[in-house]
Amino acid sequence: MYTAVEYPERAIMALGTDAASLRGRPGLVIVEIAGRDSVAAAVAAVRERGFTTLLPTSVATGTEYGDEGAPDKAAAHLARLLGGSAEVLPTVRLGSPGLWAALNGRFATVIAGRFRITSPCLACHLYMHLARLPLALALGAVPIVAGERDSHGGRLKLSQTPLGIDACARVLARAGVELLEPIRRLRDNEEIAELVGPGWETGARQLCCVHSANYAGLDGEVAFDELAYARYVHGFLEPVGNIVVDAWRETAEPDYEELARAVLEGPDAA
Repeated sequence: MYTAVEYPERAIMALGTDAASLRGRPGLVIVEIAGRDSVAAAVAAVRERGFTTLLPTSVATGTEYGDEGAPDKAAAHLARLLGGSAEVLPTVRLGSPGLWAALNGRFATVIAGRFRITSPCLACHLYMHLARLPLALALGAVPIVAGERDSHGGRLKLSQTPLGIDACARVLARAGVELLEPIRRLRDNEEIAELVGPGWETGARQLCCVHSANYAGLDGEVAFDELAYARYVHGFLEPVGNIVVDAWRETAEPDYEELARAVLEGPDAA
């Protein structure tokens, strides 16, 4: 089960505390917990920024399968890596099917026709960042640490391209929350291994997704129209993130589908 992103107080209560006491903790940061890269990013953030209280969070997409305990196990591994240098709180699981659908599912055909590019992965990482945003704001606009990388050993992922990462950071900055990407420039998997320790292979010990590699060709290579992708980022990804952020200032549970429709029907639509 997960806590609806619209009601972060429930997630805080699940930790056995209240927002006021948690908000006052020194060095508090939210960390995204998924696989190896996210744990590496958390370790790097502690080393670089001196965070002392880490709140691990995982986000439900509705497309996952595998070991449901993987996020908790990753958080436990993170705690062992950090030792006494930082406290790792219990993992909070968040989710919003309506938000995921509005960003990735409902208008897939419209987006494909409009921008000449489509994949359920295109806005999935934006969804994951947005899902953590209400919690970050409830805790005093604390930063969020993510494990995205521009390149994965030379491989590109459409869910985390440099252009997309920059757009997501701007969306969260609009809400006053910093999105930290401490391992973004690390290209070599060996550098990641140095942060998480030996024996953790790429893609192992984490939840899988039914859409994994859907944008790759038969040879496994990723080929896409970069201009089409740029039009998508500037014409939908960033604007829809911005309109969701603005809507949350007015209501806890906006109509995400209507917000996405407004972007696609707006005067600036491509």
